[in-house]
Amino acid sequence: MDKAAFFDIDGTLFRNSLLIEHFLLLTADGIIDKKAWTEEIGPLFDKYQNRLGAYEDYLDKASLVYQKTLAGIDRATIDKYSDIVIEQNKNKVYRITKNAVKFHKENGYKIFFISGSPMFLVEHFGEIYRADESISTLYEFDQNSTFTGKVTPMWDNRSKLGAVMELSKKYNLDLDASYAYGDTNGDLTMFQMVGNPHAINPSFELINKLYTDNELREKTVIDIERKDVNYSFKLSDMKASFKKF
Repeated sequence: MDKAAFFDIDGTLFRNSLLIEHFLLLTADGIIDKKAWTEEIGPLFDKYQNRLGAYEDYLDKASLVYQKTLAGIDRATIDKYSDIVIEQNKNKVYRITKNAVKFHKENGYKIFFISGSPMFLVEHFGEIYRADESISTLYEFDQNSTFTGKVTPMWDNRSKLGAVMELSKKYNLDLDASYAYGDTNGDLTMFQMVGNPHAINPSFELINKLYTDNELREKTVIDIERKDVNYSFKLSDMKASFKKF
């Protein structure tokens, strides 16, 4: 049986969100109305930046507004800006997970990227970091190559669970010997499925779930990257308290 390492991308490998970067670039060039960001997402982003709101609330809202405002835009334009986003951001990654990708690749693990960002961004990112497969949110295009506004999501627990199960069957994986890397509550089922989960700069929602689940608390490694220092520990060893802002 093969071993695998499953990686979320946004906030786990990439230090921001590919979807957000694509959204901002499209608004900057007037492809999407700037009001979509300033009026609908801006207030939640400001709350998050000022530590008055949850990261996941801001990101969930941004994903929904992005999906709505991208409808009607042709694939050629979307791909053009996707290429720019990847080129500008391909090296803006956490050292922890970049080194983990390198380690697993050198030691014969299958590398899988499972991300809620759109396939036209994730597939390019996966090619750069030599993932064996990249699974992402599928955006539907009509016969004229125009985005319809419909998607098949890959940002939630259920979708990521299905992806891991499908890959496990396809590649005959030993999940107990495999690893998963994620940062939000949407990655929880990946953690439950593998023997070696790693939470990268986890959100409160994720770390709270990990802490209250005996099995996950014992097996999950928490990896924090700040400035040029990495901290790794298990919640079962942590005596300090944690709380939501």
